[in-house]
Amino acid sequence: MKPNDRNVTRIFGRLVEQNKAVGESFIVRSFAAGETVSKPEEMGCSLFLVASGRVQLYRITPDGRRFVIATLGPGSLFGEDSLLGGDAPDTYAVALEPCTIWTMPRQEALEFSSREAMFGFGLIQAMGHRLMEAENRLEQMAYSTISARLAALLLELGNSDEENVVHATHQELADMLGTWRETISKTLQDFRRRGLVASGRRQLTLLDREGLELEAGGL
Repeated sequence: MKPNDRNVTRIFGRLVEQNKAVGESFIVRSFAAGETVSKPEEMGCSLFLVASGRVQLYRITPDGRRFVIATLGPGSLFGEDSLLGGDAPDTYAVALEPCTIWTMPRQEALEFSSREAMFGFGLIQAMGHRLMEAENRLEQMAYSTISARLAALLLELGNSDEENVVHATHQELADMLGTWRETISKTLQDFRRRGLVASGRRQLTLLDREGLELEAGGL
């Protein structure tokens, strides 16, 4: 879990403990891996907090491809755009692994953000963190090679597994990086040849983290 995610978890966890009304406003739901957490029409009317597991946010491009906006872990918020008004974004959320999600209706989230300073601070911090990640992602897409971006992504995804295993298909990795599956397959073939990774059924094992870190170049 990233530092900002820990801060958000701590803020909302403390609020739930101290304010019974806040706790009762959250609806706790569990999702299996691959299950849809939220569709665009739902994204515009609720606030979501990832309590455990990982969630992927994506949109569908005009040519039918899935474009991944973000991969969120415990402590991450999404659906905060619903508090800003306007049209609901065409964004889907899917569980990458078994996860627990707290949801709060938009109107109640708006009321708490105006009454509870800590609630509003948590929202601002989460939005700022997401904006910073989006800017970093755009910078990487503009100036970094696909090899560097893929190496950085594998290191990030493998951080949560003690055995350094990444559970993702070539297509899923391509979606996360906004590129084509063929490009990912070719790059992974090079990584395997160099002894950086080993492939299995729907998974990759990171054999040389130091080598991948060098390939990522500090991303």
